[in-house]
Amino acid sequence: MKCEKRIVLVDGYALIYRSFYAIRGLTSPDGAPTNALYGVARYLMKLEDEFPHSHGSLVLDKGKATERIKLLPEYKATRPPTPDDLRSQVAPIREWAEAAGWPILVWEGHEADDLIAAVVAAREGLETLIFSGDKDFAQLVQSGVTLMLPGKKGMSNICDREAVVEKFGVPPEAIIDYLALVGDSVDNIKGVEGVGAKTAASLLQEFGTIDHLLVNLDRVSRVSLREKLSAAGELLALNRKLVALDTTLPPDWEGLQTIARREPDWERMLELAGSHGFKSLRETIAKRLDDKRNPTLFDF
Repeated sequence: MKCEKRIVLVDGYALIYRSFYAIRGLTSPDGAPTNALYGVARYLMKLEDEFPHSHGSLVLDKGKATERIKLLPEYKATRPPTPDDLRSQVAPIREWAEAAGWPILVWEGHEADDLIAAVVAAREGLETLIFSGDKDFAQLVQSGVTLMLPGKKGMSNICDREAVVEKFGVPPEAIIDYLALVGDSVDNIKGVEGVGAKTAASLLQEFGTIDHLLVNLDRVSRVSLREKLSAAGELLALNRKLVALDTTLPPDWEGLQTIARREPDWERMLELAGSHGFKSLRETIAKRLDDKRNPTLFDF
């Protein structure tokens, strides 16, 4: 299969959690949970087939989001702890990804969202696909950068500029202000009281930005809303900092070669599939290893 000059970025923990809850009761021959590992392994191979690419990465969070917690100590404080059965699969997932030739991008104290934003900023004009269901990535959508949302039966739904406008009511460049207005209960970011999705979209459609809105509050017809917005200046300034993705590259970044895809180690993957009890996956890998050992005249 011809490799396309493009970047594929996978929001690692979003995929891991989705796989963990979508697949139940899967264990290795020795009884260890393997549902998240199996889901990730299948998904990465699916991406290989459907979106051939020259560069890519499984991007992971590591530790607490240091800078955001400085701004908001209770940031993500309400999230439940990682289930033990999922936590135990993280190391095998990393081992699988490395065997499959996927570079892993991770930086202590930084979130995957920010690392993905940093790669987008440094993509050197390459088409970039971001695989995640996180709405924060809508702020990165632009010409050449597409958000691929999880769909039914393992399919991905394309979220380009038009789709962002349709989904949120505002274009990608207004997403930071949109999220600052509505907040994010998942991350424990409080929005402006009384401002939901429709109100936030309507305000930004009329005023363009939060800055323009705050200096033109006299044009907000609803008195109660005007008063709440007037009192929310500091909150909005804080929220903007919290929701804006950081484009700082990790210290070990050495240009795009850092995420250049490597040839999969099919023999190692075959060994791992066997040890984890992935029979159907082992058959697929064995076929690909055989194809690699015995190329046909039509392989190019």
